[in-house]
Amino acid sequence: MTTIHRARALALLILAATVAAPLNALDLSLGGFFGNLGLPWTGETAMTWDQYPANLWLYGGHAAFTEEFAEGFSLRVEYQTDPVLRHVVRGVVTYETGVASMSAGPMVGTFNTAQNPLKAGIDIGFRIEAPGIAFFSVDTASSMGVGLASEGDYSQEFSEITAGWYVYNAICSVLMTSKRFTRVPASGTALVDASTDYRFSVDVYKKGAPYRVVADLGYRTMTRSYDSTTADGLDAIVLGASVDAQVSPWVNVTTGLDSGVYVFGIEELAGRGPAATAFIFQATLGAIIKLPSTPTP
Repeated sequence: MTTIHRARALALLILAATVAAPLNALDLSLGGFFGNLGLPWTGETAMTWDQYPANLWLYGGHAAFTEEFAEGFSLRVEYQTDPVLRHVVRGVVTYETGVASMSAGPMVGTFNTAQNPLKAGIDIGFRIEAPGIAFFSVDTASSMGVGLASEGDYSQEFSEITAGWYVYNAICSVLMTSKRFTRVPASGTALVDASTDYRFSVDVYKKGAPYRVVADLGYRTMTRSYDSTTADGLDAIVLGASVDAQVSPWVNVTTGLDSGVYVFGIEELAGRGPAATAFIFQATLGAIIKLPSTPTP
């Protein structure tokens, strides 16, 4: 059995075992997104529009469960649709000590191409925190394999670096997030979709209040490279806000909106960005359901 086949088998075994875990004392998370703040998934040649259209919709969702199965240990199994990475399943175990935490687990690309319905990878992260003062975290994920050679081969890469600090009734943070999806089409020349975000975020809360508000201001670069010399791209100044409200002791509802307040074309799309009147956005809606624990006999 090859290394990639062993990795796939191990990832599937871990995910199957975690999905089969008893459904008690769990946090279930469900949600979706819709919008046009991103490049469309289709297209294998440079875009020819005189002006980038605002009706190229992206949509998807996520479903996850999180369970603390021992002191300091928690498990999260998640399916997610990402505007750049496409479809991903993760099963991540996190160990927390109070000051530091570490996480690791399999990442599996699912049904992103007909030739490769499953693509194994790994997700690793760590976080260190001075409680009530500041924190720093790194999360990285990447496909495993021997390279991209034939039609339908692809790889997914993700990294995020966060630094934050606490102020009165708020948590401030700066983030850099990079995503990269590389795919080999029938032509044999790899296509690369990529995005990089730089964000400043403020998470505002009040002790005892059933809601919290997160506001973001950031800069995003989105590109699709067709070869070493040709690429389409958009840059955007993004203003975002989300609200998390506790509607019952067992249910939290989250809604959010990221808006491209200024979006313009780069690379081959230079001078052909969206119209100034176009509404470029991504809207999200989700819920977290806390299932009660089942007493141990």
